[in-house]
Amino acid sequence: MAFPLAVVLLALIGSAVCRPQLAPTTCVDNGQCKQIDPTQLNVHLVPHTHDDVGWLKTVDQYFYGTRNGDQRAGVQYIIDSVVEQLLKNETRKFIYVETAFFWKWWQLQTPEHQERVKKLVNDGQLEFINGGWCMNDEAAAHYQSIVDQMTWGHRRLQDTFGECGIPRIGWQIDPFGHSREQASLFAQMAFDAVFFYRIDYEDHNIRVKEKRMELLWQGTDDLGKASDIFTHIMEMGYGPPPGFSWETARDNPSDDAIIDDPESEDYNVDKIVDKFITYAKQYSNYYATNNVLFPMGTDFCYEDANAWFKNMDKLIKYVNAKKVNGSNVNVFYSTPTCYLNGIHQANHTFTTKSDDFFPYASYYHSYWTGYFTSRPALKRYEKVGNNALQVCKQLDVLSLGNGKNEDKITPLREWLGVMQHHDAIAGTEKQHVSDNYALKLYKTIEKCQSVVDESLNILIGDKNLNQLFCNQLNVSACAVTEGTDNIAVTLYNAFGHNINRVVRLPVTSKAYKVFDPKGNAVKSDIVAIPESVLSLKERKSKAKDELVFEAQVPALGFSTYLLKANSVQKSINEAKITKISDAFTIKSKSLNIRFDKTGALNSIELKNGKVVDFKQNFEFYKAKDNNDDFHQPSGAYVFRSDGDSPQLYNTTTLQADLVETSDVKEVRQKVSEYVSQVIRILPNNDMIEFDFVVGPIPVDDKIGKEIISRWETNLTTNGLFYTDANGRQLLERKRDFRPTWKLTVYEEIAGNYYPVNSRIAIRDEKQDIQMTVLNDRSQGGSSIKDGSVELMVHRRDLYDDHFGVAEALNEPGVDGKGLQIRGKFWVLFTSIAEAAEAHREMAYDILLEPSLTFAKISGSVEEYVKSHKTQYSGLTKELPKNVHLLTLEQWKGSSYLIRLEHFYQQKESQSLFSSQTPIRIVSNRKELS
Repeated sequence: MAFPLAVVLLALIGSAVCRPQLAPTTCVDNGQCKQIDPTQLNVHLVPHTHDDVGWLKTVDQYFYGTRNGDQRAGVQYIIDSVVEQLLKNETRKFIYVETAFFWKWWQLQTPEHQERVKKLVNDGQLEFINGGWCMNDEAAAHYQSIVDQMTWGHRRLQDTFGECGIPRIGWQIDPFGHSREQASLFAQMAFDAVFFYRIDYEDHNIRVKEKRMELLWQGTDDLGKASDIFTHIMEMGYGPPPGFSWETARDNPSDDAIIDDPESEDYNVDKIVDKFITYAKQYSNYYATNNVLFPMGTDFCYEDANAWFKNMDKLIKYVNAKKVNGSNVNVFYSTPTCYLNGIHQANHTFTTKSDDFFPYASYYHSYWTGYFTSRPALKRYEKVGNNALQVCKQLDVLSLGNGKNEDKITPLREWLGVMQHHDAIAGTEKQHVSDNYALKLYKTIEKCQSVVDESLNILIGDKNLNQLFCNQLNVSACAVTEGTDNIAVTLYNAFGHNINRVVRLPVTSKAYKVFDPKGNAVKSDIVAIPESVLSLKERKSKAKDELVFEAQVPALGFSTYLLKANSVQKSINEAKITKISDAFTIKSKSLNIRFDKTGALNSIELKNGKVVDFKQNFEFYKAKDNNDDFHQPSGAYVFRSDGDSPQLYNTTTLQADLVETSDVKEVRQKVSEYVSQVIRILPNNDMIEFDFVVGPIPVDDKIGKEIISRWETNLTTNGLFYTDANGRQLLERKRDFRPTWKLTVYEEIAGNYYPVNSRIAIRDEKQDIQMTVLNDRSQGGSSIKDGSVELMVHRRDLYDDHFGVAEALNEPGVDGKGLQIRGKFWVLFTSIAEAAEAHREMAYDILLEPSLTFAKISGSVEEYVKSHKTQYSGLTKELPKNVHLLTLEQWKGSSYLIRLEHFYQQKESQSLFSSQTPIRIVSNRKELS
């Protein structure tokens, strides 16, 4: 990403976590690690625990230590025990990662105990690593949410511990593949390094042989060295060496304790020390310097920290004692910060890497690419939650909340932070945990809605209004619009640019008039709700139609449209529905989209007159079962297809209708009993919208299914396609290829799947044509054959894939018969240069779709417009095209946190790569400039 634009009160994306000047604090040692001996093999013992904020148990179940039948784990006891042992011996060290758990524990401590813990932090015994609210996923998490959750975790640590609590290291040991954008963000957060474990097994084997388990990762091409970050890959995994685990509180038995009583028949010091020294020397062969890192701990360890530290104390004592007899192994308590200091002293030149670590395969047929799509409803709900959080924070600032809403906003901040966890947004948790994530998200969104209600009413100028919310518009249901005659509909736009948006509201009356913010009547239509939506199991509504109109909303502001029911019937345009039997063409702004006689897409004529074959189908891969020699089925983590060709739904039975309104034309397709979609084409733009309903996926045939939407063209793409990294950078992908090693192809489909957070594209360089598909949630996608793009929309598997969740990905839905989902895609054909500028902005327009609130009103339209502010913007004018408002929120006291970022990568747009336009943000009565 290009250089950020600095303004007053700005926390740059180049310093993604706000770092104001702090009062001087004495941080003892500060990672210098005097124990390092440049002449020795330095073995850094790093005591740690990996505490998932939800996986097999919920966050609360993990913290309090309940439901131990699923997994024995109690985080409150872990932190209790660790702190107690650190206080007993000042040489001991420990790192902690998940601020969500630590903060929950911290609030339960007495002030006296809190002071003891602060001393541990200041003395360098307890060091916070990563420091986000959680250890986030790197495939399905959007960068805005990553920045938010890192910000909040760091704020809690900084407010509590000052400078000594600010993390300097990224610790991403468990995510299932690693993103280039994550590396770039860590570098811009002023992190010194990132440590992780999971990389492709082939990549791992080559790096081990060539001593390249450490490298300099180049996070982006646009920022140069500012986005480079030292990267350490753990060869042994993130657990201790074999034979050196002393976790007595877990179900699995611990390894032998060190018995150093020479009178005991079980004395084993020499045996254990020799084993450790032998292992350390062997392990050092995988790394290029005389420093090796041993992670001492794993998932939910240290509930009995005494056993760990007592044995590590002895191990350090007796291994180091061997140095008088010529041993060159120097072992000590350490942290990743200390380890990095040893690396700097070694002064080694490391190789570089500029691509990412996707997809991750742990073995020949185990490609962890299924989780890119797993739990699609929860993935969508997380995006809804992020939108709600941005709206809530912005309106709090614009209405001058001045901190009074902190207790209503923070729960959503924190739960959205939890949602970024690598077993939350990833979809790799147990079903009851997924249900809990969704429930908590609903409750915290509801708290923030009260802030939206109050803030909007302040800005509108009527504190007596009651802003209502329709949380089921995704299934075309809304109690307010279905039972109220006169409504003020307020659309708030959290995006820094003006937008036009088609509004669809479920109604029970066919007689409505719609008025814009100035009181002028606007064109509207009544359109029948598709049958596939009417039959959704969770839908509770009497509405059969939608009122459709177009709204214009200013940047960082709102527009109010007024609905008056029971008006003159002739004011309504009711959609015309025709059964399709002949080929036809629909014209958009500058394209001609052609359909065949069945109602299926056929081709598209571009504005330059070129005609491109353009077809779209829903297909499914049969999910591999558990019955072959490899025993690797498709599941929550792994996608493994049974065969290399998807099954095509029978297009000869396609049922399709053409729905025409005054503006929009829709083609409604019923593909099968559980797959249907609406293809919408608007006359004033060239975006083709696909509104689909899939599910419940039938499994009576005992076959799991992976449903995809595939678009096929005759474009020449030479095996190349492009996917976004966390919604930010656009990365080039090549089929059956990895930039840093020669790939052995064992899974032709799964091995070519990549995470798609906002968009995927193919290009025909010779014809200068790009096709881009944008999505409304994170999904797995690929271009399995030239000229095609596919995205996986839904999964239902019947076997556990053996990576710990111990449960098949078989979501029950509201009636226990299987999950139904509704979602959208948007497809655009442009020149390559046009795509670069248009599609990034469009992706954010989708992410930050306008928030809708509803107020019941009385009186005339004229009276309402006269007595209320019906249009508002927090900007004196919309932001320049290349500038994006990433963050606007109340910070501390009377301060605000504002982040602006450059919108484009350098290669995307030379003309928009720089800007010096002044920007002013105006709150209710105050200019923030």
